[in-house]
Amino acid sequence: MMRVIGNDQNLPRQEHAIASGTLTNGKPVVVNADGTVSTISGSAASFGAQQEFEDAATENLSGTYDTTNDRIVFAYPDGGHSLNGKVVAGTVDSANNTISFGTPVRVNSAFTGISSISVDFDTSNGKLLIVFVGNSKIYAKVGTVDSSDNSISLGSLTEIDSGSINMGPGACKYDPDTGKFLIVYNIDGGDSKGVVATVSGTSVSFGTKATWESSANTSSHQMVYDTGSNKFVVAFLYGGASLRCRVATISGTDVSFSNATFIKNGNTSNHFGLAYDSTNNKIVAAYSDPGNSNYGTASIGTVGTTCSFSGATVFESATSQHVDAAFNPTTGAVDIAYKDNGNSQKGTFVSATISSGSLTFSTAEAFTTGEANDFHLVHDPDSTKMIIGLRDHTTSQNGVAVIRQSNTLNLTSENYIGIANSGAADGAGVIIDTQGAIADVPTTNYNLNVASFSNKSYNIGRNVNDIAINNDGTKIYYITDGSPVGERTLSTADDISTAGSESTFDTSSQDNDPRGVTFSPDGTKMYITGDQNDKIYQYTLSTAFDVTSASYASKSVSSAVGSPFTTQFKSDGTKMYVVEASSGTYYITEYTLSTAFDVSTASYTSNSFNTSSQTANVAGIFLNPDGTQIFAVGQNEKEILQYNFGTAFDLSTLSYSNTDFSTSSQTGTIKGVTFNSDGSKMYVGGDFSSDTIYQYSTTSAFTPAQSFFVQTDGTLGTTADDPSVFAGTAVSATKLIVKG
Repeated sequence: MMRVIGNDQNLPRQEHAIASGTLTNGKPVVVNADGTVSTISGSAASFGAQQEFEDAATENLSGTYDTTNDRIVFAYPDGGHSLNGKVVAGTVDSANNTISFGTPVRVNSAFTGISSISVDFDTSNGKLLIVFVGNSKIYAKVGTVDSSDNSISLGSLTEIDSGSINMGPGACKYDPDTGKFLIVYNIDGGDSKGVVATVSGTSVSFGTKATWESSANTSSHQMVYDTGSNKFVVAFLYGGASLRCRVATISGTDVSFSNATFIKNGNTSNHFGLAYDSTNNKIVAAYSDPGNSNYGTASIGTVGTTCSFSGATVFESATSQHVDAAFNPTTGAVDIAYKDNGNSQKGTFVSATISSGSLTFSTAEAFTTGEANDFHLVHDPDSTKMIIGLRDHTTSQNGVAVIRQSNTLNLTSENYIGIANSGAADGAGVIIDTQGAIADVPTTNYNLNVASFSNKSYNIGRNVNDIAINNDGTKIYYITDGSPVGERTLSTADDISTAGSESTFDTSSQDNDPRGVTFSPDGTKMYITGDQNDKIYQYTLSTAFDVTSASYASKSVSSAVGSPFTTQFKSDGTKMYVVEASSGTYYITEYTLSTAFDVSTASYTSNSFNTSSQTANVAGIFLNPDGTQIFAVGQNEKEILQYNFGTAFDLSTLSYSNTDFSTSSQTGTIKGVTFNSDGSKMYVGGDFSSDTIYQYSTTSAFTPAQSFFVQTDGTLGTTADDPSVFAGTAVSATKLIVKG
């Protein structure tokens, strides 16, 4: 708990810190992300130097950002080498505005003449999906980036369709809500099709192809995913002329398309950009308008059953070609790159901002010294910068990339800390007279308000139903559909990404449909929740936490309410809590055990908690050791829900805390949740599409310079609750400055 809210004169008003840069006595300072302090400063918008990734002509660039490895990825046909299809990864150095690239990799060594290629990143599996046209067919490959050297390894070649294929650089896009990809293309002189792709390991599979245009040429396909409507917007040239769009929706492994609507009715250039503005929940299309002297123009789209565009506004009053666009969440604007024929065909940049349903544009800035085209914009969330890939005509049309640095100011509404009490050299200690009190805030674990994905996961290869971890974090356990209990050793404690080979224990002699797994605190007893016979079974482990040493103890208890799915125990073994389903309604139920940890002595207390107000399907629970919290898995909602006990371990006092954590950015559906021994890490099982266990941080240790808000349950979180109550800015892992 915080010691203070507000300005308490009994708390210290000074803070010791390390200077970053020279500090002047009496000047205001801000706290940096590393905990140091600096004078207030800023920088104007700028572009970094060109960084080459291909020493020959590049065409029709496509790009994405690998959030697992924090890498920029570009894919392209290499026009200087017989149109070999290539993919390359790069590391952004935000301090120096440079990018270092690995060696480009051919997507298939047997193919040349690859005319089109598209790439996007699967955040659930940490994989690239690369789609390309060659050899009169369209293919896909799964790619993995090695962060140690920016190399890329590719899986096997999988054919999607055959024929004379047209496909745009934005024809493959990822859906974070379903964990699947949508791919669109046209067979020349025939149908335009869409197909859903699912990545598993280094392989990809496809659903049923859906036709969205019959016997009509479409080309230059671009897509964005609208997270507000959970739909794709597919933009395309129709018949090589008008710019049109359709709304696409994934359901399972199928996709459906809306009727077509116009973005631009009339001839349109074959290079256009499409971006989703998540701040305003709008689509922005940027294009060259032949009906108005080929001026650079942008329109705003709204997604419903279809997508409707309006408000066409000129951003460049000269011939504009090779237009691309991407949303910049750092600035809240849509960034646009294009070739300005009115200025020596230079690569040029503007930002578009939506206000009151209209577009306003920044002043255009040239970022190349000569002719450039084939632009593709990718936002790097790690460095918070926009990366522009392009073909540079001043260097034999080589593939290069440029960093766009937005206007920066290190002063925000939250990070101002106070006045330097004395002058200090760079790296020296300094005393700051703070503009607010300094509050000591102890670290708290089991905290969903500060939960975040750790970018660590492990693919089990089977649907995960429930998970558990041993006391020292060296073993992870899981139950999968119709399969034995699985056990894997973690070579680094509590790090799911270091899971090793599998050991198993078969429970089929008792139940062919195991749903839950948990252990006694000493690891000598294991409990399996079986759906086939609606029982909880007890097993003895001759070696603690070693499932291969398990034997059935001939002890079980039948569920009292309905079908059981998962089980947890009070730390002393005298109470048991079970998720049970009856007539489609899910309950958490309570049992007492007359003999500790002996399920054969369990009796139902008649205490139950109906979860239907929060979730329709509870697919796992975890009871914290002191009996003050239960964490439940809302399977369909893709959320971990927190419930609090009014009296420890007394289910009759349980209530929903109004606190939850979404896992939708990692997986489509979830089953099973557990925490490590101190509650600093949470593990969630991804069911169906992902077959993966994901790791999250759930500790409230502060990151210096991060802002914190008081939550409705009295804890601290990094996002404002309702009402919004600002608590302060972190100046260390355990200290918060509370502004007066």
